[in-house]
Amino acid sequence: MGTVEVTWRLNVPEFLGLADVGLDDADVDAHGEVYVSDGLNGRVYKFRAGEGLLDVFSVIQPLCIAERECSLNVAVAADSTFCLADAHREVVIRYDEAGACIAEFAAPGVLSLCCGPDSTIYVLSSAEGVELINCYDEIGNLVNTLPAPARHRARLDPSLVNLESDSEGSIYVSYGMPPYRVWKVKADGSEVAAWGRRIEHPEDAVLIADIALDTQDSSDVLWVLLASKRFGRQMLDAFTPEGEFLGTLEIPHSDSMYGVVCASGGSDLCLLDTANGDLVRIAVSL
Repeated sequence: MGTVEVTWRLNVPEFLGLADVGLDDADVDAHGEVYVSDGLNGRVYKFRAGEGLLDVFSVIQPLCIAERECSLNVAVAADSTFCLADAHREVVIRYDEAGACIAEFAAPGVLSLCCGPDSTIYVLSSAEGVELINCYDEIGNLVNTLPAPARHRARLDPSLVNLESDSEGSIYVSYGMPPYRVWKVKADGSEVAAWGRRIEHPEDAVLIADIALDTQDSSDVLWVLLASKRFGRQMLDAFTPEGEFLGTLEIPHSDSMYGVVCASGGSDLCLLDTANGDLVRIAVSL
C-alpha cells in the first residue's frame, strides 16, 4: 500500500465566515488552483493550496437560490475559464478567468460535465432513462453526440454522476451507485470499455463518490474515490487509463465524508467534504 500525506487543509465556511454554504463540487486548473462551487450562495471560490482564497465569483443571484434548491457542478478548462452545470434550469454557463459570463446554453437533462481538449465541453445528459454524452464547442454549439454507458440502476443520484476527459478526448464516466463500474468512451464513440474491482464488503455498502484523471504527470492515473456507507471508511483506487488496477490508498478522516476528488498534478490531489466544508490537499504515492 502507498502513502498519503496531508499538505494543506482549510475549512471553507469557517475561513469565509459563512454560516451557511452549499458546497457542491470542485475542480483544479492548470496552475493547481482549486475552484469550489457553492450553489446555496451562488458563488464559486478560487483557492491556492498553502495560501488561501484568491477570488470569489458571483455566478447566480441569491434571490434565485432562495427560491429553489440549486446544485452546481463545476469544470475548469486548461485556460482557467470554467463552466457550471445548473441541473434545475438545465443549462450550462461558461465564464472567463475573471468570472464574467461569456456563454450560456441549454443542456436538457444535464447530470454532469467536464472540459476536454480544444475547448470542448462534454455534458452527460439523461432523458427518458437514456444517457447521452453531448459535445459542445466553447460558445455552446452542439458538435457531436456520443452514446453513454447504460445505467445500472433505475434511479441516478446526480451528485454521484461524474465525468472526466483526457488529452485525447476520451471520456470517463461513473454513475456512482453500485455495482463498482467506471466506463471509458473513446472520443469518436467507437468503443466503450468498463472496469472495476472486487471489494471486501457487500457491493451495496460501497459507492463511487467521484473520479479524477491526473493527466499532468508522466503517466496518467485515474483516481476513484470510494465511500463505505456502512463502515465510514474511504479509499482511493488508482487505475491506468486502460483500466489496469494500480493499487488502493486509505485517505485521512473527515468529520463526515469526502464527496469530491480532483487532481492537482505532480501526484497531488484535492479532496472536498461537501457537508462539513473541509478542503484538503494530499500528496500521494503508490
